[in-house]
Amino acid sequence: MKIIPLSVVALALSSTMALAAPDLILKNGDIVTVTGEQARAEAVAIKDGKIVAVGSTKEVLKTKGSTTEVRDLEGKTVAPGFIDSHGHFANYIPLANSLFVYPSPMGTSDSIPAIQEQLADHFSQDLDRSILHIAFGYDDSVLEEKRHPNKQELDKVTGDFSLCMMHVSGHLGVCNSAGLAKIGYSDASENPSGGVIHKDENGALTGLIEESATYALFPHLTVGSQEEAIENFNKAQDLFARYGVTTAQEGLATASTLGLIKSMADAGELKIDVLAYAKWVDFETVLENMKLGEYSNGLKLAGMKITGDGSPQGKTAFLSTPYFEVPHSHSYHYHGYPVLNQEEMDHYVDLAFKNDAQLISHANGDAAADLLLNAVEKANAKYGDRDHRTTTIHAQTMRLDQIKRMRDAGMMASYFPAHTFFWGDYHRDSVLGPWRASNISPMGWANEFGLTYTIHMDAPVAFPDQLLNMWTAVNRVTRSGEVLGEYHRITPYQALEAVTKTAAYQNFEEDEKGTIEVGKRADLVVLDKNPLAVEPMEIKDIKVLETIKDGNTVFKYAG
Repeated sequence: MKIIPLSVVALALSSTMALAAPDLILKNGDIVTVTGEQARAEAVAIKDGKIVAVGSTKEVLKTKGSTTEVRDLEGKTVAPGFIDSHGHFANYIPLANSLFVYPSPMGTSDSIPAIQEQLADHFSQDLDRSILHIAFGYDDSVLEEKRHPNKQELDKVTGDFSLCMMHVSGHLGVCNSAGLAKIGYSDASENPSGGVIHKDENGALTGLIEESATYALFPHLTVGSQEEAIENFNKAQDLFARYGVTTAQEGLATASTLGLIKSMADAGELKIDVLAYAKWVDFETVLENMKLGEYSNGLKLAGMKITGDGSPQGKTAFLSTPYFEVPHSHSYHYHGYPVLNQEEMDHYVDLAFKNDAQLISHANGDAAADLLLNAVEKANAKYGDRDHRTTTIHAQTMRLDQIKRMRDAGMMASYFPAHTFFWGDYHRDSVLGPWRASNISPMGWANEFGLTYTIHMDAPVAFPDQLLNMWTAVNRVTRSGEVLGEYHRITPYQALEAVTKTAAYQNFEEDEKGTIEVGKRADLVVLDKNPLAVEPMEIKDIKVLETIKDGNTVFKYAG
């Protein structure tokens, strides 16, 4: 372990920023600066939300003034605040008071009767019968029945309430009869472009809807009042802060969603930073009301988000070859489908490049990734070399040739390695087959061929638990205990970089976040153990004790 000497901080101590005494000194810690795998410090000093000294306890204490608060870490670990490189922060605002029907280990809904029991209990309350109720998180891949619930099963326990239950992937849903009517679907409804409204052999709605067919739910994802919006917004912030996240992402912001987050920022409600990426069809509208790339009270419009396909666990991701086990009612060569065709993808990628906006684009399937790569390569040819850091979100089934193309095109990947745990067995046995499943989230290829990457949890698909995120990337262990794709395991330090230093780089914020260095923002997380020192299988059990944003504590463990 290398303790940073005072010489590293000497220039800072002579700067204008450091002339006044620090507001806070954290001493006697195991401070992982993420400036090198062996780099450590014992103390850090903070003034006006910025780091002004990093080094040994003895040397940093020399900067102490009469008003400086000094806190003894007693050997606890400090790391840079975690950065959510992809998620959907704003989804928690309308969902905060909704029913969550996650399966184990996040919940208890492991069968259709278990879901029905939860729903029956929920709707026994005095709830509004005039609105569409949303439940979130069911997962057919791990239900005992290995299928989606249907409308009849929901009708049995929901009475005259309207309900739509969103799949854990966020790409599918199932509604009861009243819910289908509420969102405007009937037996006569036709499939929208890029989506499916499922019907049985008699042409009757089953309740299941896929991809763009779920968009009919979105106008119903609302809150009842400004007071409820503020309350739910703060619940969302507290959730992210509890997991050590100091910068969250809203990775598919509609114009109305951005309007809500902006109203919270304008009111001074943000405790953590939120980067918002406008949904591709709303991008130009959003630009009329917000400035691109600048923070305002903790909110930044960071760029554009495109959704190119669906989810592998929902078997709607757009693959170049068929699914290992084709979903019921599909032909044997079914391989998913895109949300946008090549012409549409070209148009929106060009729009992002024309406005010098960073683009993040969801591509789970390799065929969807081809559409994105083709469009980015055209935009590069048209607009010339620029540091655009276009990021492929999820990139689950990227082929080796695509890894190289992304690198050469100046792109990045943000992987979702938690798939190896939550759905790894299902991917191996049903979705992709053994070989393709072992190569999901191909971080080994990225390391070998020089593709920069981050890792994420895609909250609320999974909780924004960055230590679990790291654990899955390091171990790649499935629910059944099998290692899925040993070659693509990464080291604990690489995993820590992926949620701090490299995540800051993805966001064009490497000069102010992601490492513990003088001059950077004092975004820190205090942990009870060092993720670089414990056994790799213990990383997920590390506790977040405190989250510090710009020098202020925004979460403290009460246990």
